[in-house]
Amino acid sequence: MAIADEVPLSVGPEVTLLYCLRRLQHLSHEQFLAYWSTEHAQLVAEVGPRLGVIRYVQHHGVHMGAAFAMQASRGLAEPFDGIAAISFASWESLEKGNLDQESAAAQARLAADEARFIDHSRSSMIFAHNIRFPGLDVVG
Repeated sequence: MAIADEVPLSVGPEVTLLYCLRRLQHLSHEQFLAYWSTEHAQLVAEVGPRLGVIRYVQHHGVHMGAAFAMQASRGLAEPFDGIAAISFASWESLEKGNLDQESAAAQARLAADEARFIDHSRSSMIFAHNIRFPGLDVVG
């Protein structure tokens, strides 16, 4: 079954996987970020093009004390340590880059590396389209 068939979404041009990450309990926030931004980023750079990745952006959690305070005041779950934004040109290119044995091997390498620093049971992901709002897309 194709990925787009599993999720009833309208097909648009660019699709981004937002991967909301929490670290393994034995790692500090700083250790998590250090590994993620070096070892794992190098692996993504190596295998990403084979999987159809056109952009990879890491959003590192900062000012975690402030995040915890806001979380408590709003009754939210604990903050994520970071969010990976992994973009594909389209659903079709995402599917095409994930259907053969070579792609499966690349995905297995990524999953094995993630197990070294990501607590999958406390992390989450969503596929999304970027929607820009006039007047709010400020570059400065």
